[in-house]
Amino acid sequence: MPSAAADTLIARLQADCTAAETAERAVRAAVEAQIKDAEQARAFAWRRLSALSDMARIAALEPDREVAVERQLEALFRDIGWIEGGLAELGEGARPLIDWLRPIAEALHAAAHPPQAEDGEPAEPPVIADPIAAFRAFEAWYEAERGQPFLQVFERYVPPTPVVEF
Repeated sequence: MPSAAADTLIARLQADCTAAETAERAVRAAVEAQIKDAEQARAFAWRRLSALSDMARIAALEPDREVAVERQLEALFRDIGWIEGGLAELGEGARPLIDWLRPIAEALHAAAHPPQAEDGEPAEPPVIADPIAAFRAFEAWYEAERGQPFLQVFERYVPPTPVVEF
């Protein structure tokens, strides 16, 4: 009978080992998911900075609002790789995107070129006061509409290039 007690002890210890391994796998999976989420948040923050700062620079350089808005949108879509020239290259499927992004471009232009008050009347504030919040709202709409984050469109696959020595 002593071997039955030893077998029971060993079985309990093995069950403890299996439970500890399962717990470790769960913790590793949770940490890996957190790291992946943090990496994506960081990458998207830098992409958002790049897109909006490029648009803001263009808005600051061009005093004409319509020209500035057009150039901002062209620069954004060119950076994504969807166009090479003008917005006319985009199909009708891009119309909702432009409709969401145009007010953001207009707000960036209004921030760079605030309207002057006339006859002591206060100037009207822009429709969108916070372009960053508006861009985040656009991102949320895009993800709900298309099933993937907008800022993911900036990712480009670069095939590995073989290293050749001569």
